[in-house]
Amino acid sequence: MKPLRVLIVDDEPLALRRLELLLGTIDGAELCGRAEGCAEAAERTATLRPDVVLLDIRMRDGSGFDFLSRIDMDPGLQVIFVTAFDSHAIEAFGHHAVDYLLKPVDRTRLEAALARARLLIDQHERADRAEELQAVVANLRERMREGDRPAYDREIWIRKKVTGFIRVPTDEIDWIASEDDYVRIHAGDKCYLLRSTLGDMLERLDPARFARIHRSTIVRSEIVTEFCREGASFRAILADGRRLPVGRGYAKEIRRDLARFERQPV
Repeated sequence: MKPLRVLIVDDEPLALRRLELLLGTIDGAELCGRAEGCAEAAERTATLRPDVVLLDIRMRDGSGFDFLSRIDMDPGLQVIFVTAFDSHAIEAFGHHAVDYLLKPVDRTRLEAALARARLLIDQHERADRAEELQAVVANLRERMREGDRPAYDREIWIRKKVTGFIRVPTDEIDWIASEDDYVRIHAGDKCYLLRSTLGDMLERLDPARFARIHRSTIVRSEIVTEFCREGASFRAILADGRRLPVGRGYAKEIRRDLARFERQPV
């Protein structure tokens, strides 16, 4: 268990020393620093980032409440007031103090107060983790808002012979042809050979944008300008004029999809 890091703030050297000695007898807590006034305490809090502050109320350069108003209060920081005055307890708990201890401090009371501080810190950390998890889940839901389909590749990385890899955005892919144990990716006036199968490529590419039109061909739907019959066969005509063969089984699916679009009202 990680020890609590404690900052002691008091303008009386003897009081500081007594708290330091008491702290040394309590398991699970360690002194990370000391300060003798509000200004020094604010500086030490910013630099040391303690878990707990043992805070006097009346000091030469202000009160413990002045100190709290000066700092950028970390929600996880726990404050235990340690003072000779019993008249500020209500105000102290108004600042969400863990406890309000009167001098001279009893070791048992200090140990109990530190135990409560640890409990609050643990609760705060669990709440933070829960918020982080909720944020992750919300992000995943946002990314999957179009349905339960998986996230598809936006780019394909292809190994070059000796110089490493080249990135091909899927937006630039026009069509893909199978060649034995490889696929040839056509992107504009370039083509790339990748060791893969058409089946693997279909799993990686968004089916809303890419379609298989032949047992050996995948095409990006946006660049298809026309489907036409040529004798007994069927062809897909691309934006650059290229004519790709369409398999008989795939042609039936395409005709069925086109017929569905034709029936939709305009």
